[in-house]
Amino acid sequence: MINLDDIRRHAAGCPGGVALTDGEKRLTWQEFAEAVERVAAGLARRIPRQGPVRSVFLADRGWELVVVMAACATLGVSCTGLDPAADTDRLTHVLDRLEPSLVFTSGAHRPVLDRCLWPAGSQALHILLDGPVTERTPGQRTGPCLVGLPELLDTPPLTELPDARPYESFAMAPDHDLTRVAVRRTPGEQRQLVDLVDEFGFDSTDVHLLAAPLWQQTAQDLTRAMLVLGARVVIGPEQDPAALAATLRTARATTGVIAPTTLSELLAHPDSAGLADTGRLRCLVTPGRHVGRWVVNAAWERLGPALHLAHCSPETGLTGIMTPEESLVVPMRSARPTLGNTVVVLTEHDEAAAPGVTGRVAVAGTRVMDGYLDDDGPRRFLSLDIGQGEQRFLVTGELGHLDEQSRLVVTDRAGGAPLLERDTAVDAALLRLEADLLNLPCLRDTAVMRVNHPELGDSLVVPFVAVAVGREATGVKALTATCARRLPSLATHVLAVDDIPYSPTGRIRETELLDAVVPIIALNLQLEQSMHQEMSS
Repeated sequence: MINLDDIRRHAAGCPGGVALTDGEKRLTWQEFAEAVERVAAGLARRIPRQGPVRSVFLADRGWELVVVMAACATLGVSCTGLDPAADTDRLTHVLDRLEPSLVFTSGAHRPVLDRCLWPAGSQALHILLDGPVTERTPGQRTGPCLVGLPELLDTPPLTELPDARPYESFAMAPDHDLTRVAVRRTPGEQRQLVDLVDEFGFDSTDVHLLAAPLWQQTAQDLTRAMLVLGARVVIGPEQDPAALAATLRTARATTGVIAPTTLSELLAHPDSAGLADTGRLRCLVTPGRHVGRWVVNAAWERLGPALHLAHCSPETGLTGIMTPEESLVVPMRSARPTLGNTVVVLTEHDEAAAPGVTGRVAVAGTRVMDGYLDDDGPRRFLSLDIGQGEQRFLVTGELGHLDEQSRLVVTDRAGGAPLLERDTAVDAALLRLEADLLNLPCLRDTAVMRVNHPELGDSLVVPFVAVAVGREATGVKALTATCARRLPSLATHVLAVDDIPYSPTGRIRETELLDAVVPIIALNLQLEQSMHQEMSS
């Protein structure tokens, strides 16, 4: 996040200019500087002066979170976001690995953290962002390890900045069995800022909409870049598409980052109609891993040519982009490498493959991780020279190819298993099937999941969101026919749902989705079986 030196620079140049807008709350650059200075002073008095100090946050986005993240950046303390939808075991695993000295949270998320028991938890300082600590109830943290943000804001300002600490930054990297922690120990923010400005034309006159959680790496990187440039950041309301549409109109946002679910809800809401005519939005970034044709077409109609589909991950950061014009004509799950990143496809001999040849995707860039923290999980780095000097590439868990225009087209999820050990024909067919379904005009969103369930057997579970109320029956017929054509060897269970749950990085929360739909499918099968038995008797 932005540090105090950069905030003071903007405050000196335009002290009355607005830096942050969060609903009715507005912080000028001068007020922003004073808040960060006091919070940094309050934290500095409570943490060791030397040695590694780490912080985490489990809180909704808001001006308070931006202030404490800027204070941590000023002190040289890493600030890692936790996914509030992660289960207790995953969160505890991350906290145990990081051993944070500072934990920022809100009243809504405090119970989640209180269920996480990690060895250093009792010594960590817990800061409540959304109010003073006035009451203590059983099970909540007590004593000097819990303070409210107002208490930090009352701290006298710093007389001098502390000595610099060794750089480190972390990101949560969800996996099937656990959540790993990706670590970077080489700062790349300045190089990334230059690349983002060259890529998107960001400048200090922009108004940036933050409609994605700050624990998501791309949301954090873009917000940091806009603040460093001196642009105004507008924090969008959560889970309220009507209010978000109103914010887009009144704030006249020019750029933004938005979570996939939030984008889908906004486009489906009638208040988003006409935003293209009233706003100045030119660049809205969202993870594009599962974005379908309906979202692309609706965004063009309602927002204008603004939606940029991002290819990103916690391990690599923002590595690729698909512009609004490209998304209308090129296959979904494509991306052109962004400036500062190099993408290659590897042959089985770890050489750069020719265009059109499918292989492992490898990425080099300023935001590629150095490894996983205290974890020996599968990771692989290669040093290659593809005409730009020797570069260090991270071999990812994706398969794909580069087209004639050097765009990456992702064709499969390789995961950590060797390619020859997987049922590659079925894996590739599943990805093609999902792409086919997302192009159907009768649905807004879908997911294709292969399960091996006691009652369903080895089969496909395909929940979908219909394009409109009353179109569910049409969707079931169309999806069932497409699945039978693409994968006739597997039984398919198609079910209409209200929404598909996503993480802010664009990954479908498969466990949550399966827990919701499998019991319904099993019950429907039992009812059908009972009806057949009654008819036959």
